Amino acid sequence: MGMEQCYTTEEEASGNTDSDIVVALLPQTATQGVAESITQCTINPDSTSELICYGYQRSYWKSILAGLSVLCSGGFLLLIFYWRPDWKLRCTHSRTTIMKASQVLLRTTDETNQVFVSKIKEIPLELANLISIRYASPHLADLQPCTDNEALVDYGTETSSGSAVICFKHHSLKYIWNKTLATFIELGGLDKQATLEQIHQDSTNGLQPEDKDNRLKLFGPNVITVKIPAYLQLLLFEILNPFYVFQLFAVIFWVLDEYVIYASAIFVMSVISAVTSLIEVRRERFKLHQMVEFHNEMKVQVLRQINEDPQVTEIWSKDLVPGDVLVVPPSGMQLACDAALVSGTCIVNESMLTGESVPVTKTPLPSGENELKDIYDTTPHKRHTLFCGTEVLQTRFYRGELVKAVVVRTGYHTAKGKLVHSILYPKPVDMKLLRDAYRFVGLLFTIAMAGFVYTVVIMANDGESVRDIFFSAVDLITISVPPALPLAMTIGIIYAQLRLKKQKIHCISPQRINISGQVDVVAFDKTGTMTEDGLDLSHIIPSLLKTSPTSYMQSDDPVTIDPATPETGTPTFHLVIDPENLTIELNPQDELLQCMVTCHTLTTIDGKVMGDPLDLKMFEATKWSIVEPSVEDESKYDQLQITYFRPPVEKVDDTLVESIDLQSGQSPPRGSSSHDIGIVRQFPFASTLQRASVIVRAYRAKPKEMKVYLKGAPEMVASLCAPSSVPNDFHQVLKSYTQQGFRMIGMACKDISLTWLKAQKIERRAVECDLKFLGLIALQNKLKPQSKGALEKLDTANIRSVMVTGDNLLTALSVAHESGMIRPSEDVLLATTTEATENLPATLKWKYAENTGRSRSCSRSSFSSSDERISKKDHSVSLCMGEQMAPKWHLAVSGKDFETIQNYFPEWIEVLSVKGTVFARMSPDQKTELMANLQSVDHHVCMCGDGANDCGALKRAHTGISLSEHEASVAAPFTSHTDLGIECVPTLIREGRAALVTSFGMFKFMALYSLIQFCTITILYSESSNLSDLMYLYIDLIIIDVVAVTMSRNHACKFLHNKHPPYSLVSLEMLVSLLGHIILQLGFQVLIYFYVRQQCWYTTLTPGQAHNATLNITNCPQLGNVVDQSDVVDDFNVLTYEASALFYFSSFLYMSTSLAFSRGFPFRTPIYKNYLFIFSLLVLLGFTLFMIFGAPISFDNFVMVRRIPDPIFLLIMVGIAGGHFIVAVFFEMILIERSAVWDWIRGSTFAKWGRRAPPKRFKVLRGYFQTGETPMEIGVINPMSSVGLTFTSTIKYDAKIDYCKKTRL
Repeated sequence: MGMEQCYTTEEEASGNTDSDIVVALLPQTATQGVAESITQCTINPDSTSELICYGYQRSYWKSILAGLSVLCSGGFLLLIFYWRPDWKLRCTHSRTTIMKASQVLLRTTDETNQVFVSKIKEIPLELANLISIRYASPHLADLQPCTDNEALVDYGTETSSGSAVICFKHHSLKYIWNKTLATFIELGGLDKQATLEQIHQDSTNGLQPEDKDNRLKLFGPNVITVKIPAYLQLLLFEILNPFYVFQLFAVIFWVLDEYVIYASAIFVMSVISAVTSLIEVRRERFKLHQMVEFHNEMKVQVLRQINEDPQVTEIWSKDLVPGDVLVVPPSGMQLACDAALVSGTCIVNESMLTGESVPVTKTPLPSGENELKDIYDTTPHKRHTLFCGTEVLQTRFYRGELVKAVVVRTGYHTAKGKLVHSILYPKPVDMKLLRDAYRFVGLLFTIAMAGFVYTVVIMANDGESVRDIFFSAVDLITISVPPALPLAMTIGIIYAQLRLKKQKIHCISPQRINISGQVDVVAFDKTGTMTEDGLDLSHIIPSLLKTSPTSYMQSDDPVTIDPATPETGTPTFHLVIDPENLTIELNPQDELLQCMVTCHTLTTIDGKVMGDPLDLKMFEATKWSIVEPSVEDESKYDQLQITYFRPPVEKVDDTLVESIDLQSGQSPPRGSSSHDIGIVRQFPFASTLQRASVIVRAYRAKPKEMKVYLKGAPEMVASLCAPSSVPNDFHQVLKSYTQQGFRMIGMACKDISLTWLKAQKIERRAVECDLKFLGLIALQNKLKPQSKGALEKLDTANIRSVMVTGDNLLTALSVAHESGMIRPSEDVLLATTTEATENLPATLKWKYAENTGRSRSCSRSSFSSSDERISKKDHSVSLCMGEQMAPKWHLAVSGKDFETIQNYFPEWIEVLSVKGTVFARMSPDQKTELMANLQSVDHHVCMCGDGANDCGALKRAHTGISLSEHEASVAAPFTSHTDLGIECVPTLIREGRAALVTSFGMFKFMALYSLIQFCTITILYSESSNLSDLMYLYIDLIIIDVVAVTMSRNHACKFLHNKHPPYSLVSLEMLVSLLGHIILQLGFQVLIYFYVRQQCWYTTLTPGQAHNATLNITNCPQLGNVVDQSDVVDDFNVLTYEASALFYFSSFLYMSTSLAFSRGFPFRTPIYKNYLFIFSLLVLLGFTLFMIFGAPISFDNFVMVRRIPDPIFLLIMVGIAGGHFIVAVFFEMILIERSAVWDWIRGSTFAKWGRRAPPKRFKVLRGYFQTGETPMEIGVINPMSSVGLTFTSTIKYDAKIDYCKKTRL
């Protein structure tokens, strides 16, 4: 059967008909024609890095027109092209097929919709053929070949005809065209490209020089490049930012308009801001450069063919290529690449990647006959992979053999490279707040253009010169759109970041602080996050063959089980053994004890036993010791074992020792014991397998007499054992312990007859089967002291808590109850699923968990039969509504059930996302999928984990908090000190809410500031007047900057309130608030304008004209107070009474609006606690009053403000300003900040336009309680109304899904 025929069969089985797969299934000749006509393709489909690629070819007539446009625009178009390279591409190129393209346009498919442009390059065909593209479709990339005659050629398949293959670079990664898939493929290494057999074969002799050179040309040097940009380059980058370009334009304009002092001050502040920013950027880049520089400049030993003779040679790490054979020295080394271990054993410190400080044992790649055909993948084979950035502490090897590893990935494709890549090219935050701000800036610009037209018309009618009209009109635009708006909105974030740092919470993505204020669901890892890192060994429950009934538990044991009378020869659980009495109750030959002694990956480093805390606790309870034998000691094990274990010195029963020695007929060597056990082979623990195993041989055993010991999740262990060896009450005993929160470990063993060589090649699946069940180990994992209090705070604030763990479901439920995540009175529903097969569909059934508030829920006795089945179109499901509905209920699923629901019950995904509380036995990938599911129902998700298995989820969530302080913490935007526990979550949300409310307040203040000034200037333009340079300076630099810096200093509220902050700048509340304040300030300014014109002392004469005029003091006594200001040069007609009055009055408006927008409770501390802000306002108020009432005439002349001669008028004006303050504050407090008012408004018929669409999760919840004519729709998505029913999936069996599950196992 041909390859394309086989793939067609798989696609028919899965029902996939995507266009890209159709292309992939075409014969080679047909595919060539299709590929040559493709104008766009999808890169990395169905992934977070998915890109749409469009081909473009140079158009000469477009390029000429673009060049002329640049000249006509005075070069401004080049700036637009710099900001939008996609516009430049469209203006100079035309769409074409990918094969003819000279450049490609890349567009992300996420909510950010980013665009990039890359140049097409060519590489020789012989280099392209080194790439291994295993299958024709990315959807089938994990499937095994359908025929045995499919062979990989030089890790590559021909991807194009002709002499060259096109490729491009994007974000330091190379993408190469694959004609079979009709898309670009990321050029990585041997990961997912080579079989285990090929990797083992390549480790024999090493690469030949020619092959090495070709691979170096193709993959490039093994370096992680982090360039430190020059200051000038960074300065240009900052200056060309739209924010600084607009400021530069405004400064130049103000200088030309002779506002030199104001322009100079703005210029100096902008330079200081830009320089500060570039220094910080360069400092961060330098830190990153230091982190990777050592990786690029180290020497390593490799096995290469020199004159056709394999020799170990020393090279620079940058010269490593995929396929090189790395030789690991016994003393260890730093890894400069990702490499698959093929011989020997390595003890590795992976704290940089996982955050775990515990050394990890790496074993060679499997070499079983069937396993050799598997495709190498770093995810399932991570226990056999040495990752870049980690450190090999020591190696273990057999005499005369090298510890070798084949390089599989280099450069940015390595584990450390991806880590650095995520820092250099982070996924942009979906800043809805910033998008809303830019929309409103657009609205401000529209208002400015209206003012522009108004100014032109008014000044043209007054006969002003064209120059004056132009400068006045453009000045109005610079006033209406404040260039400092984006900077002002980040001030609150900066303060929040500093406060978080003081509380030992570090942030590498400040933009996420605002998003953390929107969090409404928090997902917690359990072990090491909610609970303590360490485990206490609590109980040991052996399983023994019994001939008579035996009591299971003593009366004072924490678990009480009703004992049954076992039949003769039936295994049953023995008396519970206290860990302190373990060596007394069990002799050294006991299989359960030997399983605890040997089944782990502990090692001795500098004389200290180190390894996984769980393994360490169990091993320490046995009181045995680990012996790393010398070369002389290896002789007694025929050079087979690398480590052996020795029991404690027997001081009690010497007779037993002597009898054993006599039976052997010989005395043990000096220093050894007759019960020594040596390791033959280890199968490390894998989270996907939920187990670990080991092959051992006792010191007295014959060469082929070996044993297999296995431990892992009890359910998994029991499934691998012979049914006759599993106690009948296994599930009863397991449930009794797990319901009390114990973490349970199952033990098993079997005898096996193998030679050492066969033991090294035997497949894991052949070892881990037909075992004998030995017993259970109960370990207690205590809650951290901060966990319960933190969860209570979140619950009080109506923030949902979710547990995502790899532990047992019942154990997770117990911890959820103990922590308060699930209350005793609340119902819990468990999902039970069966996987789909070729003959039977997948099924789903909901049942109540034991010991929950089940009595309050609706009775489903009429549907209790487990045999009753319904399909998606069955309309016989009754509802459970009204009073019978539980006040609060939860869903709990295991990883297996979660995967089945994801694949076969998509209609339940939303329900699970809305009501799921406990997710157990979840793999790292499933945790990431859960984050996406929660976001799909409009949740703002926070993930809190220890950084080990949670990296994907930490990156995927809106807010990720890592409780690890290692370099792996860069996977999360936030890193918290481990001493805080999960208390860091409420702290971060509080600070996020404070920063979010601060940003909203600053936005409203800055927007209103520009509109107040816009209205002031527009009114003055009607009189051909304006404000003076120093008036602008006082408002913009003194009042606005001081207020902006200090009003953001409010600390976060001390507790989380159940009221959530606003999420949108364009919400009805925000728009009404801004519109109301705009009307208020405009009305008050117009009032002052007309009020000043009605005064008897008012005149339109200039000070010089008024000085020469005759004043009628009799009718207006205030004219006697007029001060002579005729010597002041006034070229811009700023010395008018309107300008002075509006300047004074608007100064009060800025201060009063800042107070109105300084929202305190319930998200920030009250405003009176912001001492610096209050002090600043008092100083500004005092200085403004000084200018009004007490400033000398020389000061007025300097500022160019016309002295108002009427103190009574000034007092009334101050009183009116006080009235505006009262109205503005009460408008915010009584109307805007009252949620009840807005609930009533949205519910009224006249405000339908202001209703916003509810989040998707509320639509899902609504289905639980609504009544209507479609009961089945509600029944399908409502587990409470479907308890006891068995749902069958309408989705057909997918062979690919089934295969992927098997390969993970």
